[in-house]
Amino acid sequence: MQSAQSRYTFVVKANNPVPAGGQRDVEMSSTIQVSGARREVGTVAEVFERRAAERWNRRSPIPFWIHGGSGGALMCSVQPAGPDAYDVCAADGAPLARITRRAGRVLPWPRRVRWSVQLSGAPHAVTGRVGSGFTWLLYVVTAPLWLLFFLCMLVYSLFEGDTADTSLDGPTRTRWRTPGAGTALDYRGISKVYHYEPRYLDVRVAYAQAVLHAWERVR
Repeated sequence: MQSAQSRYTFVVKANNPVPAGGQRDVEMSSTIQVSGARREVGTVAEVFERRAAERWNRRSPIPFWIHGGSGGALMCSVQPAGPDAYDVCAADGAPLARITRRAGRVLPWPRRVRWSVQLSGAPHAVTGRVGSGFTWLLYVVTAPLWLLFFLCMLVYSLFEGDTADTSLDGPTRTRWRTPGAGTALDYRGISKVYHYEPRYLDVRVAYAQAVLHAWERVR
């Protein structure tokens, strides 16, 4: 387990659903692991959700629970609280934060996807916008090249019989910051790693935000 005050990096890895011990209606769907460490020693949290015909997605969110380490105690629960809103509660039910997502759009004026983490009792939210203004501008300017690359990959994948990885994503780097402090959480899309600063954000909330952010990209 990492020191409460030391920076570290982690990844959210989706698993094939694994039954949670004797609880037949609950399954472990993801793990949070220190990047670069073996799973046996690097697992810092496990994510559980109810066994259902449909797994979590933004249109039909379901609650999930985060347990510490491998087979550890409950760290927090995450409950849907409305459209693109989630309440994070401690193991004893005390509210920790509300996480919300505001969708991006092009018209009437462009805006990026924004995540907002409002900690209980904190005056300011920790916010993270997907991509930067510069990277989005560069992406738009070079869009014809990306489209050509995507079409080539699509044709190749059709011949190979696998189209699972043919997606055309824009900039994905996301930095969660709060006024007057540094970056609390930094997702770097190329390596798919979260850089975490414990001084600025409760680890339970950081893990909950990372899971929601990761699930949105892969589910």
